[in-house]
Amino acid sequence: MELLHFNSFYLVGIKGVAMTSLAQLLLDADKQVQGSDTPEDFPTKIQLDRLQLYPDTQFKTPLPSTIDCVIYTGAHNGGNNPQVKWAKKHHIPTITHAQALAYFFNQKRGIAVCGVGGKSTVAAMITWILHSQQLNPSFSVGVGNIPGLEKTGAWTDSKYFVAEADEYVEDPTIKTKEIVPRFSYLKPFITVCPNLRFDHPDVYRNFEQTKQVFGQFFTQTDPAGGLIVNGDDPVLVKLAKQAHPHVLTFGESHHVDFRLTNYQSQTGQTTSTFEYQGKTYQFTLHLPGKFNALNALAAIAATSLTDSQILSDHNLSKFRSTARRFENIGVIHGVQCYDDYAHHPHEIKAAIAALNEWYPKQRKVIAFQSHTYSRTKQLFDEFVDSFADAKEVVMTDIFSSAREQSDPTISSTKLCEAIEKKYSQTKAQNLKTNKKLANYFKKELKPGDIFLTLGAGDIYEVYQLLNEVILSL
Repeated sequence: MELLHFNSFYLVGIKGVAMTSLAQLLLDADKQVQGSDTPEDFPTKIQLDRLQLYPDTQFKTPLPSTIDCVIYTGAHNGGNNPQVKWAKKHHIPTITHAQALAYFFNQKRGIAVCGVGGKSTVAAMITWILHSQQLNPSFSVGVGNIPGLEKTGAWTDSKYFVAEADEYVEDPTIKTKEIVPRFSYLKPFITVCPNLRFDHPDVYRNFEQTKQVFGQFFTQTDPAGGLIVNGDDPVLVKLAKQAHPHVLTFGESHHVDFRLTNYQSQTGQTTSTFEYQGKTYQFTLHLPGKFNALNALAAIAATSLTDSQILSDHNLSKFRSTARRFENIGVIHGVQCYDDYAHHPHEIKAAIAALNEWYPKQRKVIAFQSHTYSRTKQLFDEFVDSFADAKEVVMTDIFSSAREQSDPTISSTKLCEAIEKKYSQTKAQNLKTNKKLANYFKKELKPGDIFLTLGAGDIYEVYQLLNEVILSL
């Protein structure tokens, strides 16, 4: 399908981070865009308001008469969404977001960032570096905002396209024996994989199946390009070398190509050096955590394949992360607040470690909202262990995905009980709702405390509630 032969697009689920990014690509290509979604505000509101896109919140049919192509995701019942079904019935072309993104991506020298954790940050860093080199890449990053770029998607005349490569299935409402991951349509020139772990137990049976899916994706990388992986993970390295002739590694091990050395962290910034081909380079980040230093190293490795000068001229000291990726919300009622999308146990553990680095002596309260019953249940023991280095944990109820049913055998309360049982120094309780979390903040936190929200659901909305609470004082 020649996507840009169409003129007027309708995006079902337009408030999602991936769809809002796609909307920006279509608008850059001089196309008309409309869409639909639920009434709630999403992290993409800043982008949609900037673009003057105001979605239909009732999923009305019939669609506007001008629409000649409908794009949808697995959200809102995927291909069974009433607007999508109406479009198909009336012979209006319909495609998935994964197919639409691939249409743009595959026209360029694509740089795809995959993996379980770190995709958004590394993709944003790569985009930032290429912009700093005046290469003006096309890009699609699934976040609410990238400070300094102020866009999350762009279609340009550059030969490069940076995109997150999502391993989740294209449409979970379609039940077939063969899994079709969203990234299966992409044909990258460079692929970056910061890590590989088991996730999405609602669609993947186990880690072996996850490895098979990623291994297949690695083979889709252009043989003339490169595959960049975390060299500290022998399983990932083996998988990469089986799939591609040109593998570059990064990490802390002595055998990697890009080796992180001399990592130092203090409140407000981290400094690191790395060694590559016998030379030493330094970089500074205003982001906490060694995991972010490794993310930066992955981004530097990837962009060095486009221009070797980037090894020492990447401008990452001015990078300020993205919305919901250890985002500095600011000081509320004397409390320093951060928000992060972390929803996998490994990500949670890394975020807490980063917070402890920057604020070793302050009181820190970690607020967590688990995302999906299936993930919480399947990775329960890992979730418990991810809070081992936290002293105070508060939770809200599990954020259920539209793609799954409620499971009464698992809950945030049970998770809190298990944490307290295993780690006696950690106090954990389930506050159930964002409203109660906001009230807890008001009553229990004091000036000088640190507050971190974690989760892929709607826990970030507590900051809107907090503003209302503080203004009412």
